[in-house]
Amino acid sequence: MSDCKISCRYSIFQAAQRITPNIIMFLPRNVNLNQVEELSWLSSPPLMLVIEENYLEGYFKGITVYFGASAHR
Repeated sequence: MSDCKISCRYSIFQAAQRITPNIIMFLPRNVNLNQVEELSWLSSPPLMLVIEENYLEGYFKGITVYFGASAHR
């Protein structure tokens, strides 16, 4: 993945954090989970996160990531 895509995602994530500390993202199934985890580490303070795999009729469709208080179950 290019550096632009990574920095653009982080910019969008930072903009969302200015609105709310609790963020939920639905991402494609082929997303790099290390980059998703990096979003939580780059936050100040680092955010708790939970990653769920989403299946529909037995087929892997995507990933839902919960950051902040929305990550607590």
